[in-house]
Amino acid sequence: MSETLSPWATEVFGKQASAVRLFLGQALRNMQANAQAAQEQTNSRTNHTYGTSRWQNQFERVQDELKDLPGATPVRPFGFPFELMLVGRGLIYPFLYSKSKADVRSARIPSESRLVKELFTFAPEPKQVQGAFDLDLEGSALVAEPRGGLATVPQGTRLVLVPFACNASELLEAHWGIAALGENRRLEWATVPEPLTLPQAVSSHGTRLVWVPDQGATSDPKHTSFDEGSEPTLTLSSRAAPERLRDVPPQTEAEPVEDQTSEDDATH
Repeated sequence: MSETLSPWATEVFGKQASAVRLFLGQALRNMQANAQAAQEQTNSRTNHTYGTSRWQNQFERVQDELKDLPGATPVRPFGFPFELMLVGRGLIYPFLYSKSKADVRSARIPSESRLVKELFTFAPEPKQVQGAFDLDLEGSALVAEPRGGLATVPQGTRLVLVPFACNASELLEAHWGIAALGENRRLEWATVPEPLTLPQAVSSHGTRLVWVPDQGATSDPKHTSFDEGSEPTLTLSSRAAPERLRDVPPQTEAEPVEDQTSEDDATH
């Protein structure tokens, strides 16, 4: 089912807007699958593993999906462990806004960190209400001077927010749009936050390494059963004559050797 693109998306991403929207939904689906798999592997009573994996995957899976688009560039903010993707004029920032279904129009940024302040220098000024056809966002108020990779982002770049809701059980919903950072971390949407399509299937990028025992080089790949292998060589010896005359029972196993050391020897 084709979806109509909003003017702001075409303005920011150009001809790649449709692909960006599609790949973002796929990236979030992959994020959820990886985080759930990590949680299942730990068999933990808490959701700490899920949360840590989800935070990492929300950036890395987006990069996986978008990195092959023409002109897509990874940007590493100062002091941040992950890269954000710049496609066209859009700098993409995904974040968790709720663990349950909630009105995204009242969403808040999780924290007003230095990174968030630097990112929102590419957003509209607070209290600035614009229509979908009026997105001349030049002159946004500088909240914090961009550092690191953000300092190299071209002028005219727009911060595109991708808020999503999920928990350890399911991925609930996701949106994208442009917003200003208002008071108390509340978002003031300059565009209508639009839902992203979340596919059911999970895609995989790259090859996961799997440890396989060394099978050895062989020219015959035939699989054999246990009774078709080579027979072991048995070494036989006769009992001495005096033992046979004295009716000494045969010894089939070596006498156990008494250990002359103990754990206490290390301290005494």
